[in-house]
This record gives sequence, C-alpha cells and structure tokens, in this order.
Amino acid sequence: MNLVFVRFKNSKVGGAEKYLTRLKNALEQTEQESASNGEDSKQTPPKIEVFSSGDYGQSPEFRVILPSFFPAFSRFLFFLFSYEKHYRQNPNAIYFSLERVLHCDIYRAGDGIHKQWLEIKAKGNVWLKFKSYFNPMNPIYTFVESRLFANAKIIITNSKMIRDSLIERFGIPPQKIRVIYNGISLPNPLDKTAAKANLCQKFPILAHKTLVLFVGSGYARKGVKESLLMLSRISNKNWHFLIVGKEKHQKHYENLAKELGILESVLFLGAQTEVSPFYAASDIFLFPTTYEPCSNATLEAASFGNAIITTKQNGAGELFNQEFLLDSPQDFIKGGDILTQLLSNPNLLEESQKSCSNAVHHLSIQNNLRQTLQIINELKQ
Repeated sequence: MNLVFVRFKNSKVGGAEKYLTRLKNALEQTEQESASNGEDSKQTPPKIEVFSSGDYGQSPEFRVILPSFFPAFSRFLFFLFSYEKHYRQNPNAIYFSLERVLHCDIYRAGDGIHKQWLEIKAKGNVWLKFKSYFNPMNPIYTFVESRLFANAKIIITNSKMIRDSLIERFGIPPQKIRVIYNGISLPNPLDKTAAKANLCQKFPILAHKTLVLFVGSGYARKGVKESLLMLSRISNKNWHFLIVGKEKHQKHYENLAKELGILESVLFLGAQTEVSPFYAASDIFLFPTTYEPCSNATLEAASFGNAIITTKQNGAGELFNQEFLLDSPQDFIKGGDILTQLLSNPNLLEESQKSCSNAVHHLSIQNNLRQTLQIINELKQ
C-alpha cells in the first residue's frame, strides 16, 4: 500500500518540514533494506510520495502549483481543494498529514490546536480578539481542524498537554491518540566548563557568571518580556541573560531591560546559525512561553545540561520537575523565586541540570522515527 505525506509548503527551515524529510528518508531506507534482504520479494514495494505545494522531489501529480496572485488564505484553500480531490480519487493509500486537512489516516498535530492558541492569544485583549476574527485563516483553520480530528484514524501529538486538550475540547477517544515527543539531535558527551570558556573568549563579560539562556524567534509569544521581569526581581546579580533568536522589535525589549535596570546583564544576540555553543555553555534555560505544543528549544537545552524553567503552556515542560513549572508566563513571583534558588544554591542547580538532562536522554530522532514507523505499519496491516 502506497504512503502519501501531506504538507502545504516547504519552508526549508521549518521543524515539520525537517521531520517530514527525515521520516520519508527513514521509510525509504527501511524499504531498501527489506528488498536487499529478500523480504516481500513478490510484492511491489510501496511508493512514498509527498503531496505539497513545496518541492520535496515528488512526482508531478503530487505537486500543487499555487496561483501566485492569490492571497494567502486563498492559496491554502486552493491547496486544500486539490488535496481533497486527490484523496477522493485515490483511496487506496495511507495518508499521513502534517497539515490541517479534512481527511487523512494519520495526523501529526505538531502545530498544536489552533482554536486553543487563538483563545490564549486573545485572552483579555479585545483588540487581538477583533483582529483574529477578521483574519480569514483563523476560521478556516478552526473549521478544518475540528473535522480533521474527527475524521483521522490516528492522531499523533507531541505532548500529553495536546492529547488532553483533544480529549477535553473535541471528545476524541483516548485510544485514537498517540503521544510521541519530538526527536532531537542529542549531543555527544560535553564539557560545559570548556564550552563556557570558549564562549567567554568571544564575550569576556560572561566570565565567572551563571548563564541564563533564552532561545526563540518571536519574543512576545515565547516570553522575553516575562523573562526580563522575572530576572529583575532577584537580588543576586552574578548572572547574565543571553537572548538568542530573531525579533523585529528587539529595540523595544532593549528599552525594557534598561527601564528595569538590568540591561548591563542582558546580551541580545539575534538569530544564530549555530545555537549549540550557547546551549552547551549556559546553565539555566528560561522559557516562559504563552503556548508551545512541545518546544524543541526546551528539549535541546535540557539535553545540553541546563536546568529548565518554563510554563504549563509548554508541552515539553511535563517532562521536567513540576516544582519548576510556572502556572503562566505572568507567574513572576514564582519565576523569580526559582531563579533565586538556582543562582544561590550550586548543588541544587547541578542536581536540576542532571535531572533535566536525564529526562530527555531517550528523545533521539531515531527513537521518534521508530515509534512513528510502528504506527504507519499498524495501518499497513
């Protein structure tokens, strides 16, 4: 039986696109190994395709050419119509979607639940609620995903947080949902002392400081303002806050740090082509996000031996010490208290770092692919 992956586009740098490419390559390698071992030699090997408007090297009939003059929401609707037509005309395949569509066999809800995100985003903000209402993509996404959750045979979520939301909000049977956490590239054995020394050569101001790290593009949703407010509450000044990620309003956050009196302890680094040196050198990862189904940055920071402080709105947080989990991004008092404890108690910091590292040691990309392949094989039988 042929397998068709579904993704609207290919951004080249998106996490879902990288995941799709890895999964497709792993499946093709598995099929090649089976063929070379003489397994199922009488059967025609299944074809693996990607139905997308992006270029995944797929056959022409699986490539959707979008009218360039269409607005964004119309391009998505054109893609959705094209896919649903293909789905109806080619029922004898397994459809694995990483996109919000009306019908598929397996849906990976890596982007979370759009309706829930809109509620969190606009909470207490009438202007944002009004603005969201008039963005055509929002009613389209919420309509499509409600049908998708009901129609899919299996839904893969990357956290229990998203699984529980599906059950509570949409009445999805628990047996229909499988939790598979994101796979990450686990680091080789690392020497944090050497990594910090290397970073201090580039930034001498960091010498002899406990390094608190934030990684993420889009500071408003991911919590830079909240991080600065938490750090401003602590009396211990033997720390430096490193902010990595793209943000078009960075000056606004620099001004906030100045107003709070901590600008000299904050380093705005912008987007970085290689983030691992910062993960390796830092001690604490601070990420008070508003909504994140399962933050890869959080998992990666933990794998590099960082103590994790994040929110209950981050699915990755459920893997770590719940005492260090904030009820919301605005939980400034608790956030400041946790930072104070970790900065003033080296033994507690070291213990937390080891605990967080151990919590993600099994989340390899290979393990993620193995679990996903098992689900695909279930539907093949």
